[in-house]
Amino acid sequence: MLNFFSSSPEPPELRGLQLKPYLINFSLDRLVFGVDNIHYDVHISPHVRDAIGKTASLVLIKHSRTEYYYPDYKRETCENEKEVLKSLCLDVLQDGITQAKTEDEPQIDYLEQAALAKLFLDEVKNQYKILVAHFEHLVRTYELSPKHADAERFRIKEKMSEIKLGQSRIIRLAGEELFSLLVDIHSRVLRNMRETHFHPEQILPDIFFNNPVLHANNPADDFFLMEEYVLLGKRLQDPDNYNNVKSIIYDLLAETDNGQFHIEARQKSNKPEQEIPAANGKASLYDPWIMETGNITQMFDFFELREKLAAAKSAGASDITIRQLREQIKTREHLLNFFYNTFKKSGLLKQIVAAFEMKSIYNIYCPPMAPKQIREFLVNFWSRRSIIRQIKRRKSSQGGDLPLAPLKQSARWIRGASSREKKRHLVNFLREFSRYHRDLYNANILENAMEAINLVTEEKTLQLSSGNRSLYEFLLPAERIKEEKPVRNHVILKADIRGSISINHTMRSRGLNPASHFSLNFFDPISDILANYDASKVFIEGDAIILSIFENEDTPEGWYSVARACGLAIRIIQIVQRYNKKNLENNLPALELGIGICYSDTPPSYLFDGDSKIMISPAINLADRLSSCNKKLRNSFKGQQLPYNLYVFRNAQEEGDDSADDLSLRYNVNGIELSEEGFAKLSREIKLKLVTCKTGHGIEAEVFIGKVPMLNGQYQLLAVREAPVYNINPGTLTINNETSRKYYEVCTSQDIYDSIKSLAGPVFRE
Repeated sequence: MLNFFSSSPEPPELRGLQLKPYLINFSLDRLVFGVDNIHYDVHISPHVRDAIGKTASLVLIKHSRTEYYYPDYKRETCENEKEVLKSLCLDVLQDGITQAKTEDEPQIDYLEQAALAKLFLDEVKNQYKILVAHFEHLVRTYELSPKHADAERFRIKEKMSEIKLGQSRIIRLAGEELFSLLVDIHSRVLRNMRETHFHPEQILPDIFFNNPVLHANNPADDFFLMEEYVLLGKRLQDPDNYNNVKSIIYDLLAETDNGQFHIEARQKSNKPEQEIPAANGKASLYDPWIMETGNITQMFDFFELREKLAAAKSAGASDITIRQLREQIKTREHLLNFFYNTFKKSGLLKQIVAAFEMKSIYNIYCPPMAPKQIREFLVNFWSRRSIIRQIKRRKSSQGGDLPLAPLKQSARWIRGASSREKKRHLVNFLREFSRYHRDLYNANILENAMEAINLVTEEKTLQLSSGNRSLYEFLLPAERIKEEKPVRNHVILKADIRGSISINHTMRSRGLNPASHFSLNFFDPISDILANYDASKVFIEGDAIILSIFENEDTPEGWYSVARACGLAIRIIQIVQRYNKKNLENNLPALELGIGICYSDTPPSYLFDGDSKIMISPAINLADRLSSCNKKLRNSFKGQQLPYNLYVFRNAQEEGDDSADDLSLRYNVNGIELSEEGFAKLSREIKLKLVTCKTGHGIEAEVFIGKVPMLNGQYQLLAVREAPVYNINPGTLTINNETSRKYYEVCTSQDIYDSIKSLAGPVFRE
């Protein structure tokens, strides 16, 4: 390749830019091969397969514009079938995520997503063949029937010819529309579910399936590139062919790199320096940075920053902010100029400018002409005369003469374009090239996965693969065998009202009804939300409620007992606080709670008192202790602005006794304590991430965060604080040394959750 750098100024550096690599950890290598020992056997619900075929047929009719020849076709029917398909796909995808979570194997989720994509793509092609066969039959019918006029016969033949000539476009548009259903399911519905169970790097990005290349018969086709990306050359001698552009970008990044990408790649991969690809591995080194389209903005788009600078000045931003923006503008402009000079010397720049300027007019000429000819007219003066002769000889697709004025006007604009306008086009080109490069990469990953999948439908193969435990089945809930499963474990939640005797006495002395006060502000609103968490009442005392959540055997989709108990406890605190605000406005006593959550890895026992079924569980006794509050500690801390609602101490006067139950002294006012066993179970149920946030008192705290899946399909953000248990002198309340024990508080402070959402980003936003 030509050396474009010999006379270039000192290249800029990339250090300090907020760049990130595009990394996809897609693999199926831990899964079991099917009966042929080559492919993965996958069985997808027959109801889903039927719905895909029906919807694909309707979508193809729409994009082939053949509605007239299908009397029963209605746009409303097509939209309804899409919604049905979307609902079915959601159910089977949730089934796959549940299996992946149960087996602790995210690759099962990858397998199902790839299998469903393969089914979609295969069915679009199959339904297109059925569409063509239908029209071939219609043509024969029209030719043989005397009741059809010659004009009708000509029109049906012309439509069939149009369908065949437009095969690539029709299949692409139909495929993109169907895949938009998958993209919507992944991004709007299933992302929360995946974030609950998998680490962020184990979740495929939304753009993985939102990929035009998957539906293109030829990803290098001129019309495809013009519609979806930007025109690139095909011939080896074209300066803007795909491989040549890649090589130039690799070399330019190598000039500006100064080891930055090697350092970042090593940090991301945790590999020693000698294992990072070197000179002959520029693609593996630089591709992750090129394919992240946001990096293009961070490196080159100083136009965007200038707009931000103007807005910052108008808003009266600080001098520090203004100075930072100016420094960023200088860095981006330096980088863009470096690339601009190289692209200009290589002859690429004029091709790029023309490719963007012709987007608005090329449809006038193409077809019958090729897009490359239009661009050649715009950039090559010596080719213009022969192209003009071709244009005058050809008619447009509508039958009229092809006009020369739009071409000449565009050519004049390109000749007079300023360097600033050309740089804008270069930034847009680099961004579109980045997207195209990434989509080719993603399509290659998915196509390799789809080739390795055998979509099994034959009963004999299903039985053989299932019998050998090599079949991956993704079914609808109704297709799973339903039966009452034994309870495998349970969680107890106790919510205890503080000072209920005092409230009772105060209200009665004022002639008020304490029973209705507790009922309206505590028991009734709690009952309304139990179904969302799969919780049920064990029993109710005058000032407390005990709830249970069970897990049944062979039902992994419901194994969230601790997570749901934590989410329910937060909602209980929020409900009481909401009613307290109203009660204080009406001069009614506020309620204070203490909540304890205890997990037992065994099912509860029962005894019967007549027809009454009474639960017996050690978790009830422990939850009672976790929800309690030491009266002396409560009085001591009263009136203080505490950052947390729960503190647990060990009685220092009884050091010889290792019984943690008897030695714990608690301050629990509107707090939620989770048992140690419960926290361990929670860590197995959902993925927890440790982050540092701030309380409402400005104190930094480390909390574990995750998402709780509720039965209504929604997700609730959860934060749990781990803290050490300190020794305390119960007589003087003097806090001494830290012990080895830990306690766990389920956080309820809105300040903590607001801090989490700002620090952890969109991954942990509800």
